[in-house]
Amino acid sequence: MNENKREIEMDMREMTDKVKKGEPLYGKSTLSPYMQGVASRNSRYSGVFLHVIPWFNFVNHDQHGVDTAKYYRQAERELAAESAEQTGSP
Repeated sequence: MNENKREIEMDMREMTDKVKKGEPLYGKSTLSPYMQGVASRNSRYSGVFLHVIPWFNFVNHDQHGVDTAKYYRQAERELAAESAEQTGSP
């Protein structure tokens, strides 16, 4: 876990900033939710047949298998701390 600590912190910072700005975490997609699911499944299993045909996924979708609640909790904590700092309360 230590070797990825920097990347984990950068991810938390980037995603928390997006939550605070009200932006979608993984960008906006022009595809329907069904097609986003298809792209996600194609991406998830693309490594199985990589030796047969390289299959890369450039579709924006929100199905990354990550618990996004941690970003919202962190954003709430930061907003509460900022609010308390502005009002002068501990």
